[in-house]
Amino acid sequence: MTRSVSSQSKQDVTRRNFVSAGALGLLLTSYSLPLFSAELPRVQVWKVSKGGRAAYVLGESLPRTVDWQDPDVQALLTNCGRLWTETNQTYRESTDALVKKFGMSADASPLGALSTEQMARLRAAAVRTQTSLGDLAGARPWLVGATLEDAGYRAAGLNGRSASTTLRAQAIAGGIPVSTEFPLKDDVFAWFGEMTPDEDAQFLCYAVDGVLLGLSGSEQISSAWASGRPGPAARFVEHERRDYPALYRKLTLARNRSWLPRFELMTKDAKPALVVVGLYHLVGPDSLLVLLQQAGFTVSKGI
Repeated sequence: MTRSVSSQSKQDVTRRNFVSAGALGLLLTSYSLPLFSAELPRVQVWKVSKGGRAAYVLGESLPRTVDWQDPDVQALLTNCGRLWTETNQTYRESTDALVKKFGMSADASPLGALSTEQMARLRAAAVRTQTSLGDLAGARPWLVGATLEDAGYRAAGLNGRSASTTLRAQAIAGGIPVSTEFPLKDDVFAWFGEMTPDEDAQFLCYAVDGVLLGLSGSEQISSAWASGRPGPAARFVEHERRDYPALYRKLTLARNRSWLPRFELMTKDAKPALVVVGLYHLVGPDSLLVLLQQAGFTVSKGI
């Protein structure tokens, strides 16, 4: 079964549901942060406070085979004044229109920047996900990568209901306001559309890494994270920082920095906010937690 650009579902173009393909099997060197230790609580929530007011950050795992649920976090949300997530499934324009506007290339060979080895890995990822690269002719590398990423999740059965999806439904049902980093999915497409050629090609390689990781590799990262062991996730972020530097600056560093003014506003509200971001935003030398500490927030593990 092949997947064409025009037939993508509205859930396709994501990374950690925004985009987060998972990690390489090449988790080479160990990497850790002072914020973590083996004795920390299992629930991946941090309290962020300033001036006597607080917000909470939940690190969401990669897509999994089972639906997310956590009674402690779900109970926490009932006492919060707002839920923040990365994005939602609200569109202004159709997916087809957005693909044409931001995802197609005027270059006759948009994959020309890839090396022979990278092309071989791309073909292997296409075979694994039963995706026809011919159907993606003319697509920019980021769109090829996002399509393969989504097909990889499906092929591995990683279609469980995510924390952000579950908590968003709970918030709406309970009358709790919901805000998102990207107000519309249109904004996500536009963000990808602004990628430079280097960022574009590096994102495709990054997505291919995740596809070739497969179910076992993805579950290794997610299960380690859920049990309070951030090492596999941190090693992948180090791989991204080292091997895909242009992508790292846009996908991880810039987005982490963009959260800081939001937290400044959150900690002025009477009730705390609950923020759900992908686990890769919470590890590494430029993690959201590190940046918040540098900005004068107190960060502690647990609810």
